[in-house]
Amino acid sequence: MNNIYRSLSVITLAGAILLCSCSTNLGPETLPSTTPTTVETEPEPTETVETTFPEATEPSSKPVVTEKIVEKHGKLSIDGKNLVDSEGETVILKGISTYGIQDCGDFFTAEVVKTLAEDWGCDILRISLTGDKDSGYLKDADKNFDTICKLCDMCTEQGIYVLIDWDVLYADEADENKDAAVDFFKRISAIYSDSPNILYEVSNAQIPVTAAAETDEEPEEVDDWGDNIKPFAEEVIEALRENSPDSIIIVDVSDNGIGIDAAVDSDLDYDNIAYGCKFYSGSQGQEFRDKIKDAADDDYCVFITGWGLCNDRGLGGVYYTESGKWAEFFDEYEISWCNYAIGSSVKDDANALKLDSERYTDEQKYSGHWPDGLLSKSGAYAKEQLLKVPAEPLTEDTEE
Repeated sequence: MNNIYRSLSVITLAGAILLCSCSTNLGPETLPSTTPTTVETEPEPTETVETTFPEATEPSSKPVVTEKIVEKHGKLSIDGKNLVDSEGETVILKGISTYGIQDCGDFFTAEVVKTLAEDWGCDILRISLTGDKDSGYLKDADKNFDTICKLCDMCTEQGIYVLIDWDVLYADEADENKDAAVDFFKRISAIYSDSPNILYEVSNAQIPVTAAAETDEEPEEVDDWGDNIKPFAEEVIEALRENSPDSIIIVDVSDNGIGIDAAVDSDLDYDNIAYGCKFYSGSQGQEFRDKIKDAADDDYCVFITGWGLCNDRGLGGVYYTESGKWAEFFDEYEISWCNYAIGSSVKDDANALKLDSERYTDEQKYSGHWPDGLLSKSGAYAKEQLLKVPAEPLTEDTEE
């Protein structure tokens, strides 16, 4: 945990709420079956501190969205290519994704969730959790589970939807990761089985193919969707459906989130299933839009679970022209999306906030209602798209 988060623990944040531990109030069937693994880490490098700072600005955001979207639409389902509400009307959800929640420290408070809902117009918050044992869920299952529960409760209180995401990253831990995912979704769905707020996302990022054995023979070609992702997802879906038979489940596609064609060719035989895609405006353009259009035309529901505005290396600034084309495409095809990302001080061009900046106090960073100067170019553009306020004149795309 870096210096910013260590200093945060001594700051009293307006509007923060204390929620009791989820796992301490659960029945035995929801208790973790995984054993936390303790991993020693090296101390992080000391940050460079700037010597002069401009005068900090006051928070300029004002609540503009007062309607609670879950009260309006209720429990969602999938009808063909569309998300629909309890009355059968099409719903387009627009929101933002966290960075890996284990990397966000104490950033997410009730006031931050309120800011995202009312000041930014977020309909949904995607909570991203990596399942690995080095830094994710398996490192401390109880702590991470409670963090997810508390944030779900904050979003429910605020009246927005929640997308609970499970990342799969490492081939050599695929079986352990799958067992942990089954355990996690059984537990979380037991708690929120009756909640209209909760959507689930399994298998974000493909399961990498295990390295070929040392042999002179060429390795066999592997169908990443059919051989890895689909069977993983089916086992998790079966477990999740035991407690939540009608919830929306999003399964992310192969090829780093752009292999929607492979998923359509071998789809999942369940109701209320959407296919999750993720991409960056600076790296994916018309060719990928055509693939999504083809899937939608074939009546498959596509949900954009992570939309970065830079390139796929986290560089290049905001690609305004391509991002504008994507925004128009989403509206035309009634596709829901979550911008990537918020909540960590990581330095990349997709980060919505400048949480690494020394120009603002911890209170300004973590109390919500952020000053405009604290928003990055990515954050400012995402906020404009969420609120559909007039944007600044488009500039030329930034090149590396």
